[in-house]
Amino acid sequence: MSTTDQTERAPVPEAGHGPAEPARREASVPPTAIRWAYAAVIVATLAAIASNVFEIAHQVETGIAGSATTGDLVLTIAFCALFGFFAEMLRAGRQWGRVLLTIFTSLGILFTGLGLARIGGRPLVGPLQGTLAVISLVTSVVGLVLLFLPSVNRWMAEVRGRGRTIPQRLRKAVLTAHVAISVGWLGLVTGMFAMSVAGATTGNAEQQAAMYRTMSMLDEIFLGMTSMFALITGIVVGAGTKWGLLQRRWVATKFFLTMGVMLLGFGVIHQLILEANELVDAGAAVRGGELDAVGWSMAGAALLALLSLVFMTAVSTYKPWGPTRWGKKGTARAAASRSTR
Repeated sequence: MSTTDQTERAPVPEAGHGPAEPARREASVPPTAIRWAYAAVIVATLAAIASNVFEIAHQVETGIAGSATTGDLVLTIAFCALFGFFAEMLRAGRQWGRVLLTIFTSLGILFTGLGLARIGGRPLVGPLQGTLAVISLVTSVVGLVLLFLPSVNRWMAEVRGRGRTIPQRLRKAVLTAHVAISVGWLGLVTGMFAMSVAGATTGNAEQQAAMYRTMSMLDEIFLGMTSMFALITGIVVGAGTKWGLLQRRWVATKFFLTMGVMLLGFGVIHQLILEANELVDAGAAVRGGELDAVGWSMAGAALLALLSLVFMTAVSTYKPWGPTRWGKKGTARAAASRSTR
């Protein structure tokens, strides 16, 4: 019998029993760096949540708890669930899970660092909360470094083809939530702009005080939460579907603009609202000129945020720009894979 005959008659491994199957199973096992990154993210999240709980308890003990405390409690519960979900998606090899963890861990590092430096961010009450903030900061940095080690990148690339997209039903549900939340965000920013203009143009001190206190309530309860969940759902829809988060120029533009509007809200509009209410408490009738200047600054920042959100809505409708260089590389890889098969 010839070698050719032996080759032709050689038994073909059944599906699930050939030598490729152990390789596939091995490729699906997360590397050690993923496990340590998962642990670091969980520790950082628990430390941040504990710090937030201590802050809420301090507000209750000192009698300053109010609507903002309720918003903080809701956000704490939501982030506990979300970070746990993102961490599990990371262990499953989902690229969008790693993207979400990277973004929100980076934001946590930013605001925790500002709080520790006492130049912004969340206030730290007492040495215990400061210690928790340091633990959260250090473990977050360690987790971010581990997330992008070469072994992690290789493993994510291996499982990307099997787990890149989210199921269609989940995609529709997340897309519906994203549209609804984004509409709410646009409405809130529009209302903020209208109230800031009204506060800056009215000559009535009581109306000014009412406007700025209403803005403070909306900012503390709804604005931060709405923008955060708009970003989360948008990233899931982008990174978990065929569009990709950074593979289409219009999706990447929306992503970076969303981050910019969020930072504008947290870093500028929120601080101006606090300043306006401090001036109101100090006596708006006496210091009206300074209060008007703050009002116009708030109106300008709100108008910039409003125009950005309207522009993002138009971009979502028209989808005007093509693939980025990462998108072109992904298309080339897919074409090469199809030709090989």
